[in-house]
Amino acid sequence: MRLQRGALPRDVLQGRVAVVTGSSRGLGFAMARALGLHGATVVLASRSDDGVAAAVGRLRAEGIAASGRRCDTGEPGDVEALRDEATSRGTLDIWVNNAGVSGVFGPTASTPVADFTQVVRTNILGTFHGARVALPVFLAQGHGDLVNLYGQGDRGPVALQNAYASSKRWVRQFTETLQLETKGTGVRVHGMNPGLVQTDLLGRVTSQPGYQHRLGALPVVVGLWGQTADDAAWPIVDLVTSDKAEFRFLTKRRLVTYGLRNVLHGRLRDRHRMALDVTVLEEPQQPLPGVRPSYRGKS
Repeated sequence: MRLQRGALPRDVLQGRVAVVTGSSRGLGFAMARALGLHGATVVLASRSDDGVAAAVGRLRAEGIAASGRRCDTGEPGDVEALRDEATSRGTLDIWVNNAGVSGVFGPTASTPVADFTQVVRTNILGTFHGARVALPVFLAQGHGDLVNLYGQGDRGPVALQNAYASSKRWVRQFTETLQLETKGTGVRVHGMNPGLVQTDLLGRVTSQPGYQHRLGALPVVVGLWGQTADDAAWPIVDLVTSDKAEFRFLTKRRLVTYGLRNVLHGRLRDRHRMALDVTVLEEPQQPLPGVRPSYRGKS
């Protein structure tokens, strides 16, 4: 069940220290805020010093104990320094591997090498680096919660989004393997797929030339099943206080009930639709015929 606000005590995470990567804005910031509002001391991280400082200031203004540092999750040294920042607060209890990039929309055969590499570096290596530094701390103390973010493609292929979808498939396998490896240790490993979230990851898209028109349905899809970052983040608290293996928002039941509710509330009207900012690559590419996109819960 999806966590309802107020369902858990406000101090349920009191005394715990939580790291959230990619948390200067969007879903990551919302998750850090949710954890902080329930008593956790939160450590934020992103690739921007200014972004981290601004996000920490916003949380502190709400009375949340927060700190942060610049961190490129693709760099092992940065992630180790982030761990040290957390342990300097007394302990490390929760680590959320949230940092991610979406990649260029279009066929795999014409995907720029640099773009595919960046997706692998952030979504795959970043998740590995986070787990590698957090798990030894958790195992030594006999407790801790590691949360890896799933996304569109974690359960099957997605045309024209192969880099992102394949990376999320990898994250699922990686997470399920860690669950086997940590069984009986007191350490809990969770997967979380928040569904469609109205953030820059979803609203700002880079497309290969000739494929941008296939993104036209995305604002409608988000109107049916999209959530705000705050709403999508709230289940993180329930997850790290439970033994649940994963949380998934877009179940078959919610595809029907949530979509119908949004139709009745007029969420498909133009003024309610998510703004879509599409950047088209300059390199001339020849569109490949017969390949169509599908949307199944990109986070």
